[in-house]
Amino acid sequence: MFVVQLRFARALLLALPLLVPLACNRSEAGEQVVVEQEPTRSLPTTAVIERDMPRELVLTGTLLADRQSDLAANASGRVLSTHVERGQTVAAGDVLARLDARLAKFSAKAAAAQTKVAKAQLDLAALECDRAGRLLDSGTISKAEYDRTMSTCATSQSSVSAAQSNAALASVQAGDSVVKAPFRGIVGERFVEVGEYVQPATRVVSLYAIDPIRVSIAVPELDVARVAMGQRVSFTTHAVQGRSFDAEVRYMSPALRETTRDLVVEAVAPNPEGALRPGMFATVHIGVGDEPRLVVPESAIVQRQSRSLVFALRGGRAIEQVVRLGTRRDGVVAVLSGLTAEDSVVTEPPADLADGTKLE
Repeated sequence: MFVVQLRFARALLLALPLLVPLACNRSEAGEQVVVEQEPTRSLPTTAVIERDMPRELVLTGTLLADRQSDLAANASGRVLSTHVERGQTVAAGDVLARLDARLAKFSAKAAAAQTKVAKAQLDLAALECDRAGRLLDSGTISKAEYDRTMSTCATSQSSVSAAQSNAALASVQAGDSVVKAPFRGIVGERFVEVGEYVQPATRVVSLYAIDPIRVSIAVPELDVARVAMGQRVSFTTHAVQGRSFDAEVRYMSPALRETTRDLVVEAVAPNPEGALRPGMFATVHIGVGDEPRLVVPESAIVQRQSRSLVFALRGGRAIEQVVRLGTRRDGVVAVLSGLTAEDSVVTEPPADLADGTKLE
């Protein structure tokens, strides 16, 4: 019995070196099965290439209304009615408010009548002055009496001038009791309510014309020579993401600002939808020639929040890579940072493509 057990133990010891590799091979085989089951995707890729792309000045701008006006009353009186609200679009000639100017009109009539009285008194005084001159020449009156008469004439002339000024002022105050829009625009603010008493020059409505809209750009002194009247520019805003707008330079200041050493330039852009509003900040791109840049297809760019990224092919996997973009032309976009000339990118990344996905 002991001999049998001893032989079995020897056989087991001799077989052990053979069993250990077998177990390892089985473990490795199991791991290999897991790797083979990792999903792969077949997606078209495009090599990053270099080509000439537009060179740009990138500047900051501010959007301005094409026309802006605080419309004032032309008459004195209470507000009878208002016809607009903030944000409402109005056409040129639309009625914005009506005033009760009856009291001002009565005052204007009274001032006109007072002017007539003053003129009549002046005419009478002129006759007295002529008569006094003749009497002085004949020695009938003294020089003192003559001077008193002439003083009356001068006073009458001053009275006429004062009456005419009062009549003109009253006429302005009576003015037009209807406030109308002088141009097509959007009401920014209404400053009066029904029942309020207003005077001439009292603000009634602020009006903005925003189609087209102006872009005010501060061009540094060193770049002034690169900008010209009629030049085409493009700009983007944070408020309207995903869109680029075209504009044309229509105004260049004749002199640089001394404090900032820059030149104020204004470009005009169509704004039929009203998406652009005065006060928005803009990032303005001004083309100043061509330069070689790395490019990828526009379809390869994925926008996520405020970042632009591509899926670069690295080690057989699609790797998310944040990039900084430049100008666009003919379906490609310049890549300023994030890629090299040795990279390739997924041409049209599907929405469900995940970082690190293995590609065939």
